[in-house]
Amino acid sequence: MAEESNKNLALYRKYRPRTFEEVVGQEHITKTLANQILAGKLSHAYLFTGSRGTGKTSVAKIFAKAVNCENNVTGSPCGECETCKRLAAENDINIVEIDAASNNRVDDIRELREKVKFAPIGAKYKVYIIDEVHMLSDSAFNALLKTLEEPPKYVIFILATTEVQKLPATILSRCSRFDFRLLSVEILCKVLFGVFEKEEIDAEPEAVKLIAAAGEGSVRDTLSIADSINAYASGHITKEDVLKVLGTTDHELLITFFDKIIDKDIGGVLEEINKIDASGKNLAIFAKDAAKHARDLLICKTCSEPNEILNLPDEIAEKFIAQSERATDKQLIGYMQNFAASEADLRYALSTRLLLENVAISCISGDFQKKKLIKPPAASASSDVREIWGKVVLFLKEHKHVALHVACGDITDVKIDGSSLVISTTDTTVAALLNDGKRDIERALSWQGLEMNVEINKKEILPSKVELDRQKLEKMFGEKFKVID
Repeated sequence: MAEESNKNLALYRKYRPRTFEEVVGQEHITKTLANQILAGKLSHAYLFTGSRGTGKTSVAKIFAKAVNCENNVTGSPCGECETCKRLAAENDINIVEIDAASNNRVDDIRELREKVKFAPIGAKYKVYIIDEVHMLSDSAFNALLKTLEEPPKYVIFILATTEVQKLPATILSRCSRFDFRLLSVEILCKVLFGVFEKEEIDAEPEAVKLIAAAGEGSVRDTLSIADSINAYASGHITKEDVLKVLGTTDHELLITFFDKIIDKDIGGVLEEINKIDASGKNLAIFAKDAAKHARDLLICKTCSEPNEILNLPDEIAEKFIAQSERATDKQLIGYMQNFAASEADLRYALSTRLLLENVAISCISGDFQKKKLIKPPAASASSDVREIWGKVVLFLKEHKHVALHVACGDITDVKIDGSSLVISTTDTTVAALLNDGKRDIERALSWQGLEMNVEINKKEILPSKVELDRQKLEKMFGEKFKVID
């Protein structure tokens, strides 16, 4: 991946791909797009869909530069011609990025339709990238449809979304669709090893695997997590560092805990829970890890090549396989259901330890259930917005949305407007993170019983009255005006 000179950039920004060849894990898309460019057979509208952090916006920007590159021989932008250098600037008029979350009204799309009439300047194509396009209103979709049907020959639209099911069929039918995939732990490990080598960061192989697994298929999330852990570990990342920062549970601890359950050793289970609680570990996260462990055991028991799925160190994989043989399929499914159902309950229980003990003993007795033990308490829009926002921040932390959690932790301007939670910030980078993470914030609200839309309000920093007066005087008197401290 290409490297920017600014060492202070976050890793996910510093190692954002600049060519199709640098995009990881999406070869089925990048190869097709490169071939279309070389053959000169471009569509007028593209739809990029997939989970967050899989490269939709990065590929859209690469494509926008590639179709305008003067020396394109591979399908990727050369990065050397005058057009490529000019388009590399974030504010070039020939690549227009639109955030549909904050520009979702019909008037916004009508304004876009008027701008589409103007030809590109110093480029072959003008490319419009509409991010989170599913956030457009019905009337805005109708206005966009007309433009998609008959765009000027020099215009290309790229619609990006994480929720393709919300798009009207009329829009879908007019776009060339590309589905971005979540990446495997193995591929994310290769990405991390490459980045760590360039950054001169020493990391244990098992620590790298844990970070990759925590990224849940997203390159951006994986690099954000790596950034946070490196800040804690100062250039030497161990397995223990990762476990501490993420709050996840060590494999050996889970193996011991499940041995007690399988042996129906109630006293041993209670002792293990006492140790876990005394160590300060979040019991809701432990329940989530326990559910995943039961799922991993089920894979070991039922799949012919389990480690191709789990990608565990060999010695750990052998212990998982051995443990899985000591339980039946039905038991493992029951363990998974019980712990998964308890995760949300543990966030709201008055006694988390008592609830976890109850769940573990239910596993021993064979009392399995598919539904939650306790529903989270319903909240209303009239609840104290500070309390609601505090729970949102906690949810993001516990679900390892590291970068988003940090961004939200600094937000103080939050209000409820009807059925929407409006988050305001003057920081452009924070606003971008919030827009990317809106779905996760809505999930955090849903856990509180609040079905609300999230709106991100990017506020401009207005000059003070003193500054305005100074500007007026400067304009009136020119060089004669001086400010004396």
